[in-house]
Formats: sequence, structure tokens, C-alpha cells
Amino acid sequence: MRGIYSLTALVVSALTLLSSTVVDAKSATGDRVLVVLDSLAEKDLYSQFWQQLEDRQFQLLFREAEDPTTTLNYFGESLFNHIIHFAPKNSKLGQHTSLNNVQLVDFVKKGGNLLVASGVEASDSMRALAAEFDIELDTDSVFDHTNYDDKHDKIATNEFVGPSSIIDSAKVNAPVLYSGTGLKVGQLPLSTAIMAAESDAFLADSYNKRTKALDRVTLVGALQSRNSARVTFVGSLNVFSDEYLTVSVNIGSDKSFEKSGNEEFVKQLTQWTFQEKSVLKVVGHSHRKQNDTQQLDWYRVKDDITYDVDISEYKNDQWVPYHANDVQLEIIMLDPYIRTTLQEIPTETNFGRFEANIKLPDVYGVFTLKVNYKRKGLSYILAEDQVSIRPFRHNEYPRFLTAAYPYYASTGSMIIGFLVFSAVWLSTWGGRNNTNVVADKKLKAN
Repeated sequence: MRGIYSLTALVVSALTLLSSTVVDAKSATGDRVLVVLDSLAEKDLYSQFWQQLEDRQFQLLFREAEDPTTTLNYFGESLFNHIIHFAPKNSKLGQHTSLNNVQLVDFVKKGGNLLVASGVEASDSMRALAAEFDIELDTDSVFDHTNYDDKHDKIATNEFVGPSSIIDSAKVNAPVLYSGTGLKVGQLPLSTAIMAAESDAFLADSYNKRTKALDRVTLVGALQSRNSARVTFVGSLNVFSDEYLTVSVNIGSDKSFEKSGNEEFVKQLTQWTFQEKSVLKVVGHSHRKQNDTQQLDWYRVKDDITYDVDISEYKNDQWVPYHANDVQLEIIMLDPYIRTTLQEIPTETNFGRFEANIKLPDVYGVFTLKVNYKRKGLSYILAEDQVSIRPFRHNEYPRFLTAAYPYYASTGSMIIGFLVFSAVWLSTWGGRNNTNVVADKKLKAN
């Protein structure tokens, strides 16, 4: 009987989620969020964080890590757009439920976004999940004897080391309070560190092992997969707690703030993770001959063409023109033959237009016109067009080449010389023949 009730609850919740629309969602990908906790009793510890998400029109569904009814798919359709994983201590995740690390990795591969918060007591399952995304969780607490509030393991930091497209430090007006462990972000170009501790901070087991004074402990890291799905790891659950979001900050005797910067930091971090900002899309791309409007499937070698691509950015709940000076176009046949920077062209639309005038290479074959734009903190965009470049036809070559004038002159001089020689030769031998004929006639007359 209990199993029937569980199945009924699952079906009802699935139908509810599938019937919801994303028209009013703040996120560019959807508003359905699964929240996984070690225990539902911990839900009240983060009530302000949940309220912040609900105010941004997210639909939250709370589940315990060991809940056997938890599933991510229903008849092949994903039930959620985002997952908040706040269950670092649970080592049985996946043993009695359909939610495990394999499912979470597959969720990201399908385009879902993942926010994970851990701590010193992270389970082996949590550490294995972090390793899947090129992140290694440390095993000891972070301490700071200079920048701390009340306790040496309750540190304060303003070190935002990630790009401004993730965290705009100008809007975080107070230090962020943090108590937990550190993490190491790998060397993949898809990975990036977001926030670090101050320079005096250290891990408990590495205080005597630091070799560089500028070594800093990373606190928050992220990976954006090739499909632009975003995964963020935070080494502290307390960052999201009501206590840290509202408490005042006192650093020593000379630095005090009425409210920590956690609320603004958490807001910006989740906005980026859930794709509410820094999301790019290609509206359109085209190519044509210069001073022409028709797009062709082929061009001739050394033709002058114009290429343009239109890019929009999702910002403040709407698509606006994207502005940049580093968008590049590549013309590729196995290797790039041409790589050039596109120039932004002013428009009155909701997208930014980038354009370049190019002379095609003097090589014929099948080429790809590619804009492969990958920048940390921004979703990746790819625009490709395949065109053929053919050689000149026999009747398209110029009749006379300037560089060949010396050859033309030598040919003409040879012809003229031959004619002059022929004329001289004919006149000389012709005169002699006439003289011989007259002499023969005289001899015969005599």
C-alpha cells in the first residue's frame, strides 16, 4: 500500500512539473529546481535562500537524499532544469534511490545545471562527484588569523577571482562570510575558480607546507560543459544559511559592516549557475559577395566577401545586444587559412551584429566559415557555414597580364626580326637570281 502511495505521489508531482511552463521563468533554460538535502529538517536553515529563488519565480521541489521516489526523468523527459545538491554527508546516495552520481553527470550532459555545496565532512560520494567535474575537495577547514569574524575558521573574503560575467564585485559591498573547506580547480579550459580566500588564509593541514606567499585557497569553483550546462561547487553550506546572509561582519577592531555580502554573492552565483545571465545565443549568420545581398553556396578564389553574425545576450530577464571586440571568424579547410576579428556594427535590434570583409584564399576546395566563441563565464556559441571555393574558369582569366609584358615584347621582337630577316633574305637572293637570268639570256643570244 505504501508503494502505491509513493508511486501516486511521484506521478502527480511529475505531471505537475511537466505541465508547468517556462514563459515567466527568469532562467533562459527553465524554472524547475530539485533540492536534495541530507534531511528535510535542514530546510529551515536556508529559508531566505529558498525565498530568494522563489522570488525569482523558481519552482522548488525538496527531497531527502535517501528518498526512493526521487527521479530525474519521466518517460524520457527531464523533470528538472536545475539541481541544488545540499547533501554532502550522505554516503548512501544512489544505493536506495535512482539519484546517484551517474544520474547527476547524465543530467548535466543533457543540459541541466548543478549547484553543489559541501563541507569538511563531505562523503566519498560527494568527492567522487566533484572529481567528475575536474574539482577536488579538500579535507580540512580553512583558517585565517587576519580576516575572520568571531572565529578563525569563520573567515571573510572579497577575493573574487572569476570573470566579472559570473560575479560583479562592484555590487558586493561587504565581505563574504565563509566557513568550510577549500577546493582545487583543475586545468581544463572549461573550469574556472570564482572566489578565493584572502592571502593569509590556509588549510589546517597545509599551514607549514605553503611555499608561496601568494598561494590562495580556492573556495568556489565551476565548470561549464561543452553544451553550456553549468556546474558550481562551493566548499561551504553555511554561505547559503540564514545566519550568514543576515549577520553583521566585524573584522578586527577597524572593519565592521552592518550586513555580510553573502546575499548579493549567493544571488549572483545562482543567477550565473541557473543561466539567468551571461547566456549567449546566435540569432543568425550569413555570408555574401561584397556589395551584394544574395548568399551563395560557392565562391571563386580571391573573391571579396562579407560575413556577419548576430549575437544576443540574456540579461535582466530579456535578450539584449551583445557587445565585444574579440569575436573571431575562421575560414578552415583542415587548418585555418584565415583568422580575423569581426567588428561590431551598430544596429537598432536586440542583437549585436559583428561583420568582416574578407578576401578568400587562392586555394580551391570545400571550406568552413566558423565562429567558435568560448570565453570563461559566458555560454559557448558556434556558428558554421560550409561553402565551396572554385578556381577560375578558362574564360575568366585576364587576357593580358602586366607581369608578362616582357614575354609579350620578346615574342613580338622575334616575329618582327623574322619578318625583317625574311624580307632582307628574299630581296638579296631575289636580286641575284634576276642577274643570273639576264646573263643566261645574253649567252644564249650570242
